[in-house]
Amino acid sequence: MTGAGIAIDAHVHLHDEAGALPLLRTAAANLARSCPQATQAVVMLAERQGFHVFERLRPRLVPTGEPEAMWLDEDRGLLLLAGRQLVSAEGLEILGLATRLELPDGLPARDILAAYREADAILVLPWGVGKWLGRRGRLVDSLLERHPDLLLGDNGGRPRLWRVPRFGGRPLLSGSDPLPIAGSERAVGRFGSIVEGRLPPDMPAAALKALLRDSRTAIRPFGAPASLPRFLRDQSRLRLARRSPLAA
Repeated sequence: MTGAGIAIDAHVHLHDEAGALPLLRTAAANLARSCPQATQAVVMLAERQGFHVFERLRPRLVPTGEPEAMWLDEDRGLLLLAGRQLVSAEGLEILGLATRLELPDGLPARDILAAYREADAILVLPWGVGKWLGRRGRLVDSLLERHPDLLLGDNGGRPRLWRVPRFGGRPLLSGSDPLPIAGSERAVGRFGSIVEGRLPPDMPAAALKALLRDSRTAIRPFGAPASLPRFLRDQSRLRLARRSPLAA
């Protein structure tokens, strides 16, 4: 990378609203360590149904000329972008990034993509455990064939031994995808993508979208997927958390 770099964690859930601001500072530090060649960093939220952390952070962050983008502080080193994660009627996860448009879960995948395309969002199909197999896997292939603007997303929870053949032929916009279990949030900023460029202070989201949609932009990964022991441990803890009566 010869010019200014932008380190991106493109799949972030802020599960604890009260701790969101300290977590963003941790993410900034992790991104700086993971990509010391980068001069700017981006956290792209993928908020699930019922979460509105981006809006609640608005009074505490530095605004831009875009409603979907805020800087962490006046240094303008870390950009926070709004975005949503939806589950389609077919059970497929879809990310609409760099947008404030909120849709309900349960819509057909084609309708979700159409709505987020109309909203000028970055469209991502993120990898998930078992999410791209069987019927859903065939749907993924069909969507990729029909939608050239659709990106694939790797995540830091994927065990490195789990090969994903689809990753071989399409740009990957990757992110940490922290699970709703204690300690997982510390992974934000340790896995993602880096691109060459510079984001302006007032219209950074538009600039990032242009970069990611430009076929000449090289989107390179940083960080390492999970080890097999960590993957198995996290999946076990996630199942226990879902069974707990205290789980959200």
